Amino acid sequence: MTSRSIPAKRLAGFYFWYFAAIGALIPYLGLYLQARGLSAEQIGIVLGLLAVTRIFAPYVWGTLADRSGRRMSVIRWTLTGATLCWGAVGLPGGFVWLLGCLIAYGALVNGTMAQFEVVTFSHLDRASHRYARLRVWGSVGFVVVVLGLGPVLEQLGILSLPAWIAAMFVFALVIAQRVPEPIGGPRHLAGDGGLLATVRQRPVIALLVACLLAQFSYGPYYGFFSIYLESHGYRKDAIGLLWSLGVIAEVAMFWFIASVLPQLPLRRLLLWSLAATVARWLLQVAAIDHPGALAAVQLIHAISFGVYHLAAVNLVQQMFPPALQGRGQAIYVGVSYGIGGALGGWLSGYLWDRIPVEWIWIGGSAAAALAWLIAWRGLRASPSPVLVVAEVQAQ
Repeated sequence: MTSRSIPAKRLAGFYFWYFAAIGALIPYLGLYLQARGLSAEQIGIVLGLLAVTRIFAPYVWGTLADRSGRRMSVIRWTLTGATLCWGAVGLPGGFVWLLGCLIAYGALVNGTMAQFEVVTFSHLDRASHRYARLRVWGSVGFVVVVLGLGPVLEQLGILSLPAWIAAMFVFALVIAQRVPEPIGGPRHLAGDGGLLATVRQRPVIALLVACLLAQFSYGPYYGFFSIYLESHGYRKDAIGLLWSLGVIAEVAMFWFIASVLPQLPLRRLLLWSLAATVARWLLQVAAIDHPGALAAVQLIHAISFGVYHLAAVNLVQQMFPPALQGRGQAIYVGVSYGIGGALGGWLSGYLWDRIPVEWIWIGGSAAAALAWLIAWRGLRASPSPVLVVAEVQAQ
């Protein structure tokens, strides 16, 4: 496959608008639910169950995509449903209504990104080292929206959030109509025995457990960081700026990783990112009342998430054979963001008003430390695959 056959602009554009919507969702969903009258415990339940959808939904949609070979069709249908759910979120209703709408949204949207990652790698074929320069546009979209939406929400109110998220998903859907299916169509699929044999390998188990714990540690960040900041006197525009600083650092990492981290083993990248996560949550507690120091802590996101993501998705893609890659990415999402995210979000909400919140962040740091230990021991048996990152030009 030549570079000319890669629909790079369309792949990058989808990442941009999809993560633009996530940039509206993650920093402000907790504040939105709070404005709709939900308690901290109810917010934790919503976020926890929303994350639960990542356990089952990615595998269901991944199996359908693997068997049909029509990944983009699956992506278009699931994204359409997710967009409609955000229209429903904006309608009047209480806790039960919001919970139902967001669970439906999660069940649909979690059929999207895991499969789009497979689409991207399939289009890149042997040029998978070019992934970082495409995925970076997702981070750019996230930053643009977080920076721009904070002041808008200050003026229009947080209750306008669902309309903004739905609009961004519409743009992603328009681009998805123009992304072609990867060449090759449906493959002969390995059966459940092949899948189980792959999942039972020690390096795969170690990777999945480490990723579960890593995302567990992010539970309070995704669900309550904005609430935490607001309780310490930060305005919504300042909250948006702090969120965006982390992702700006991530953008720089994605763009310049070719010259900074060439040909480093994926295991080493994963360990670095987990160590950074351990330090991040501890430093955040110390810096919370010092905006300049907190801004510096947010820059660690480039390593704790950006490098982590590059290492994790590449390891999954290499550990699962081609016929299982849709389900492999789905299992990774389900275990890490699903089980890990659900437990982290729920436990954070349950504990938020019961213990000093600093202990919640310290617990997240401990979970990341355990993830580092498991990855350090469990991935030693793997063949130390290397991530080689080169430049990509948008076609």
